[in-house]
Amino acid sequence: MGIRHTFIQNMKYYRKQAGLTQEKLAETIGMSASYIGDMEARERFPSAETIDKIASALNVPASALFSEKGSPSAIKSSFLKTYSTTLKDALTSRVNSAIKEVCDLM
Repeated sequence: MGIRHTFIQNMKYYRKQAGLTQEKLAETIGMSASYIGDMEARERFPSAETIDKIASALNVPASALFSEKGSPSAIKSSFLKTYSTTLKDALTSRVNSAIKEVCDLM
């Protein structure tokens, strides 16, 4: 994943977490809503000054907007890697126990 993609994904994520529309974020940083839309559509990329304004408006450090570790897809991927096998094993064990209980009753 490239740095622009990571930035855009994180910006969208943190914007939604803050409960801001593109229009409200644009108003807060003194830009047009179409500019925010163009960024999220990967047609434009902000200047360093605008990145600072976006981070401030979203109440996150600017570095969080570039962190692949903190991006929503990275968090999901990490969660799945960490817990999917554990969850699958736990569910399989519970299903097997339930089947055994039912069979023992017969």
